[in-house]
Amino acid sequence: MGQSITKYKYTRRISKFNQMTITLKYFGLLADITQLKEEQFTFDEDTISVSALKSKIENNYNNIQNITYTISVNQVISSLQTTIKDQDIVAFLPPFAGG
Repeated sequence: MGQSITKYKYTRRISKFNQMTITLKYFGLLADITQLKEEQFTFDEDTISVSALKSKIENNYNNIQNITYTISVNQVISSLQTTIKDQDIVAFLPPFAGG
């Protein structure tokens, strides 16, 4: 009898539409403008920059464009170049005073 060699080829299937879901949290005046404390967004990308997300949110909620605010990703104040990934929590924080 001949010996049979079976080769297995493992392939990783990458979805045509890689999606990510992030949670957005709004505080203070920003929660008043959006009328939400929290919402989830799903994107057809693996990652998105804070800058790109900021533009999308400001297009959805025009009044936010007139407000000064800070954005944090996973409880860390972030720059506009910060990359947001699947399941990250992004907070939109109004100006606050310490004391």
